[in-house]
This record gives sequence, C-alpha cells and structure tokens, in this order.
Amino acid sequence: MARDTLNSLEDGGLFPRLQQRYALRENPLEMEAPFFPEAGRQQALESLRHLCGFGDMALVITGAPGFGKTRLLAEFARHEASRLDIHRIPVSALGSSLALARELRKMARSAIPEDADAREAIQGYFRWSEGRAQRGQRQVLLVDDADQGAPEAVQMLLAGFLAADRSVAAVPVFTGKDVLHSLLAEPAETVRVHQISLVPLSQDDILAYLRPRVERAGGSEKQLLASSRLKKIEALSGGSFSGVQKAAPSVWLDMTPGGSIKRARAKPSLPSVRSLRWPVLAVLLLGGSFWFVSQQYDNAVRQSEPQADKPKPVRKSITIGPETTVSSPNAAEREPKPLPEPSLLPETQPVSGDDLALEPAKEPEQEQSQETRSEPETVLAQDESPQAVSEPEPEPEPAFVPQNAGAFVPLAELRQRDGWTLQVVAGQLEKTVLNVMARAPAGANLEYTVGERQGEPWFMLIYGRYGTKDQAREAASSLPSELGVSNPWVRSFASF
Repeated sequence: MARDTLNSLEDGGLFPRLQQRYALRENPLEMEAPFFPEAGRQQALESLRHLCGFGDMALVITGAPGFGKTRLLAEFARHEASRLDIHRIPVSALGSSLALARELRKMARSAIPEDADAREAIQGYFRWSEGRAQRGQRQVLLVDDADQGAPEAVQMLLAGFLAADRSVAAVPVFTGKDVLHSLLAEPAETVRVHQISLVPLSQDDILAYLRPRVERAGGSEKQLLASSRLKKIEALSGGSFSGVQKAAPSVWLDMTPGGSIKRARAKPSLPSVRSLRWPVLAVLLLGGSFWFVSQQYDNAVRQSEPQADKPKPVRKSITIGPETTVSSPNAAEREPKPLPEPSLLPETQPVSGDDLALEPAKEPEQEQSQETRSEPETVLAQDESPQAVSEPEPEPEPAFVPQNAGAFVPLAELRQRDGWTLQVVAGQLEKTVLNVMARAPAGANLEYTVGERQGEPWFMLIYGRYGTKDQAREAASSLPSELGVSNPWVRSFASF
C-alpha cells in the first residue's frame, strides 16, 4: 500500500514533479539505452552469444523478477539478428504440449505433418532446424518466463532438443526464476543444460545504472545520486531494475515513508535489561544442565576405569601346633612349595633358604621362551593376510583417438607454445569442431584439441598462431566467412 501511494499518478504524476524540481529534460528511468554491463550482465551476454553460436547445450537464465532477463534477451537479439535466426516463443504457447506443437508447426510450415502428435511435431521441428543450420541459418528459440508455462510443455521442448543432433539443432534459451533450472534438470543431465544466474544489484551497481541516464536527462549527479539517496534506493528496490525504477522517484522527491527510512539509517541500539532477563535465565539453565551432565559423565567414566592401583587382598593363614608361626604374604610368594620334612632329606645335602628362593625364578624364563616362539607365528599370519586380500589393479582407460589426426594437437603440447591464437568453436562433441572445419576453405590454419569441463570432454577449435595479442585481434576481423564466426575468443596458448 505504501509503494502504491508513493508511485501514484495523482496531482500530475511523479515525473512532472521531478522535472519541475530538478529541471529534467526527459525521464531517466524510462530509458532503455545504454545497456547495463555491470553486475555480470555483460558476461552473461557474451556467454549467451558464444554458446548459442556453438550449440551443444540448452541455456537457462535464472533470476528474480525484475533482474533484467527480458532486457538481456532483447540485447542479444539486437546483436545477433544478422548472424542467427532468432524466434520468440510466447508464454501462451507453453500452456500445453499441443499449443507448443502448433507454434513450432508455424515456424517449420510444411516440414511437420498435420496428423503428427505433439511429441512427434516437436521432434520434427528440431530435425528440420538441423537442415537449416547446415545451410548457414542456425536457429535460436527464446522462451521468456518459461517458469510460467506448463512443466510438461517446457520439458518436452527440452527433450526434443536433446534427442536431436545438438551441434546443429535449434538452441532453446529459457528464462525464469531459480526453480526453473531444477525443473529442466530432471529430464536431462546437468552438463547438457548451462545455467546463467543474474545477481541482485548492489549500491555501486545502482549508481552505475543511473549515472548515464541522469546525465542524459540533464539532472544533477550530486543531488540525485548522493550516497544517502542511493542507500535508500537500494533498501527499497530489493536489488532489481524494476524496484529501482519504482523507488527512485519517491526517494528523489523525499516521499519515502519515515519509518522505513529510520529503520534503514538507525544505528543498532543496546537492548534493555528487561529484554535480556529471559535470555540470561535460559543461558544459566543451559549452563547448569550442561555442568550437571558433565559431572555425571565424569563419574561414570571414573567408575568404569580399571582400578589397577589397589593391591589385591592376601589371605593370611595361622598354623596351630607345636610351633605356632604366622606366614606373611612375602613368605607365601617366596615359598610356592611346602618344605620337606628334615627326616626325609639326606644328611650330606642340607637344604638352604637360598636354594628354595632360586627355584621360582626359572618360570619367567620359560614364559619368555614361549612368547618368543609364538611371535614368528603371529608375524607370518600378518604377512600372509595382505596377499590374500590383494585385488587386481584396474585396467587403464583407453586413450582418446582423434577422428582428424592431422589437425589434432594434444593439450599439453598446445600449452607449451608461445604467443596467441583465436578460439573459434568449443563444445562437448568432436563433431561440432569437425563440422566447422569441413566448412572452412582449403588451406585454413585450423587445429583443434580436447580438454575437460565439468567432468566431460571439451573440444576447442583454434585458428592461427600470432606473436602478440594485437596481431591476433587484427586477424580476428578477417576470418573466413565460411566459418560463420564473427567474434572469436583471443587467448594465449598458456591459458588453455
């Protein structure tokens, strides 16, 4: 309700007030040009132009409403209309698979039979587009707001592209919210669908977007683009172009609601003691319960440990007879055998206490000898176990064999070269590179190599070898027209 009140057109509307207050020649928020290249928009446009020319993958542009997806498609169509055959599919054609088939039948005309069902009609369109691309007319389907269409129709359109020869078939370009990528990734592998995400605008991005428009309208940059006003526009716009167009007039006319601005500008204040009472009590209760549980745990661990320090109880025996003696624990350990009676011992061999004490000392030597005999058996058993568990080594994967060995250069050898080159084509299929080489005139300095991208092979076609970057740029403007490439990638050999 607040935004509707701020942007109402009562009393002459907002722009007449802006024009009267700031002497503006025209409305800066209604200017389509220039194209905004910041916040990754120029990079998204170049990726769109590059990948639509190569094919191989369907493209998905995602972002919240008002992030400039439709404007990006319009800029792409303006740049590539002379090179590509671009068609727009309206949202009304995505209401069902039958409506989509009727729309594609209009483009292909007599190439699709009238009695064909929806799936056959869609697949027939992509087969028809393959022949158009072979004649130098690659088609691109722009499906704006695809998330508003029927999921069945959108997935069927993508399935028709994946079933065709993707290197020459029409390339579908979908736009929508972030959930659109997960919807399209269900019937296809993730590597077959390339996502281009548009990020929200920051305060610096809003300044870069409004500055050329304010200058063109004759406004004062110090007044309209002050730091305090940009902060308010960023807080009210949500980082979208449509939000900036709605919030900027209200901020420039000082019509923003006071509550929201105060909240945006207010510094964080310290909480009161009353508000901290319950959180502090909860922290104390949690700390007390943690201490109690830790004490119980320590006691349980202490009780479970073996009490090896306590001596074992020793029984004492008392003999009652003519000579009453009390045996001590040490004496019991030193005398494991009872002494023989004196009458049974020979007179010439008296038994001394030292001889009795030496007899038990032989037992540790016997135990040690038994341990030394048992240790080799354990070692042998441990040595034999790895041999029994060992597995055969996996066989190496077969090496890649290029179809055109004369023009193929390994990637490691290519990186060792000095200088610059022109990357003409790149894709996941070797057939894409070979098709472009087949169209090239005789004697064209074309080579190709293969790398890896997202776990899949990535074939790259290069043209020429130049000493400096400026020489490569000059050669880019004079590429053979048979290649069908007007904007190659100038890159160094070391960047591959």
